[in-house]
Amino acid sequence: MKLALVCLTAASCSEAIKVTVFGGTGFVGSRVCKVLVSKGAEVTSVSRSGRCPDWAAEEPWTKDVTWAKADLGADAAAIDTAIGSPAAVVSCVGAVDLDLEVLKRGNGAANVNAFAAAKRAGVGRSVYVSVASEVVACEENWLPFAKEQFSAYFASKRAAEEAAADAVGGDATKFCVVKPTFIYGGDAFGLKPPRVTAAYGSGVEELLSLGPIQALADATPGLIKVALRPPVSVEAVATACAFAALGQLTEGDATRRAVGSLDGTVAIKAAAGELTPTALGDGLNRGLDGLGDKIADQTEKLIAAFNEKMDKMGK
Repeated sequence: MKLALVCLTAASCSEAIKVTVFGGTGFVGSRVCKVLVSKGAEVTSVSRSGRCPDWAAEEPWTKDVTWAKADLGADAAAIDTAIGSPAAVVSCVGAVDLDLEVLKRGNGAANVNAFAAAKRAGVGRSVYVSVASEVVACEENWLPFAKEQFSAYFASKRAAEEAAADAVGGDATKFCVVKPTFIYGGDAFGLKPPRVTAAYGSGVEELLSLGPIQALADATPGLIKVALRPPVSVEAVATACAFAALGQLTEGDATRRAVGSLDGTVAIKAAAGELTPTALGDGLNRGLDGLGDKIADQTEKLIAAFNEKMDKMGK
């Protein structure tokens, strides 16, 4: 019996899908690693530090990740060694900066090199976190003081998307480009890159998800449209990436085939099986319910007092 159990356990371990996450110590990448571990995948994180991120240092799942160190701008052999022999790769590598070279390397060259290594490894699926098409559509009318930088940013993102597709021979059933507008999460605000906390971001997402606001967004052009689109949680992005890498179908009202493109908050949340936050609405409803109870209670007291006074006058 014990021998059979050992064999069964060994067989289960051998069937674990190997997934390499580029940028696995970052804001999104580390959450992708966490979801993949929860799904039973054998996970390797490749980053310049090769260290577990501070926010997750005490979490048990980090012990099931191989934290590999590699510079995606280094020679191909070093990258090949770091990624191992994965069945799928996810790249969460990206950079936000005013330096053109940093933008080109961090969003373009690093990802091109990563997916080239994935292609050499013969991966069956590739996933890349890019940027929503509505954001890209604003390229020609971007803020004047940073137009050149954002042009470089978008061009690099396009190059990375092409590399992600090329890694699997252009087969649209084997690659997924996840395209968020703005990602929120964690417990700290940040400026570089811009970031808001989970509590703040979920409130903004709920507010901007309201029908009238989305109708207004649909009717407005350019950057105003983008500003009115709801942001998406880092957990939703990470879950969508993990499901895409594993080739799994999500639960609930979803696309069920995480391939091709998940463009914008609605598509990403559907693929992740995540619902829109309701804290603001629930709080408002509780407040209105409480106000209604108070009004009803005061009304009852006034009626009772009025009836008592009428009874006394009658006597």
